[in-house]
Amino acid sequence: MQNKTLGELAESVGGKVIGDENLTITNIAPLMEAKAGDISFLSNKKYRKHLTTTKASAVITDKETSSSAQALLLVDDPYYAFCQIAEFMFGHRKHPSCGISEKASVSKTAKIGENSNIQDFVTISDNVEIGSGCNIYPGVFVGPNTKIGDNCILYPNAVIFDDCIVGSGVIIQANATIGQDGFGFATHNGEHHKIPHISKVILEDNVEIGANAAIERGSLMDTVIGTGAKIGDSVVIGHGAKIGAGCLLVPQVGIAGTAELGQYCVIGGQSAVTGHLKVGNMVMLAAGSAIINDVEDGKIMAGSPAIEASQAKRAYRTFAKLPEMRQTINKLKKRLDELESKQ
Repeated sequence: MQNKTLGELAESVGGKVIGDENLTITNIAPLMEAKAGDISFLSNKKYRKHLTTTKASAVITDKETSSSAQALLLVDDPYYAFCQIAEFMFGHRKHPSCGISEKASVSKTAKIGENSNIQDFVTISDNVEIGSGCNIYPGVFVGPNTKIGDNCILYPNAVIFDDCIVGSGVIIQANATIGQDGFGFATHNGEHHKIPHISKVILEDNVEIGANAAIERGSLMDTVIGTGAKIGDSVVIGHGAKIGAGCLLVPQVGIAGTAELGQYCVIGGQSAVTGHLKVGNMVMLAAGSAIINDVEDGKIMAGSPAIEASQAKRAYRTFAKLPEMRQTINKLKKRLDELESKQ
């Protein structure tokens, strides 16, 4: 970490300071927990009430406003500016520079690029190609014929099976598995017969795969994770699925085999997409929802089964009133029966 002046931070994000540019900033913290020397940010209006009580020296915001902080840093996108400032002050994790460890098992037919670090107990199989500037942590397994681009990070115990293709700038977190057999079986006379999965997984550039995620290889079609997509912890993506560029899949999402997601979709935690469906571009799915039909571009969906969020909100408000409505209906039925009996 390096201390910075508020003016230096403003210059790094192209922002404007309201107040003292020479304030020394030593840390970043939430509005409620910040103290003198900290810079905080306001990106969610629900926290606006803390602007007048925060002890932060400075606050990143999108417009001039009343605050107990000594200064404001005005930017168009406070959350993105917070991201930039965090990187400017702290940087990302530093990786050990070890070259190729003597304790790693590297096939003689593998090709390792310049400035790549292969740590202890890594297994690099036959005909693997690894680009330059990669960092591969202990316990990683890379299967035969897999190709990995430049500047990738594979954290401990990540597994990439045979014939997979990994682009440049890819991050695979600990214990994630790429390219295992899909969950595909042909049931005949009550017995489940395993289907060979002969296709592969393709991770395009700048993809991130979360810890314990599982990306299945395809049976007939490749499983593809598009450029810049971010896959959360414990996500399962089925065989032959296609995840579009820039998608965000929050932890514990399940995408069934051969489902297709367009670009820049956001899928909330513990949600599911049924197989053989097409989900359009920029679709948002609320947490705990399930898509069972095709979805058009730009839709915001919620519920299980998922319907448009505006309808889902009305439906869930009605659910809370169902016991009362049932009592009312029973009373009306009883009165109707009484009236009919008098005729």
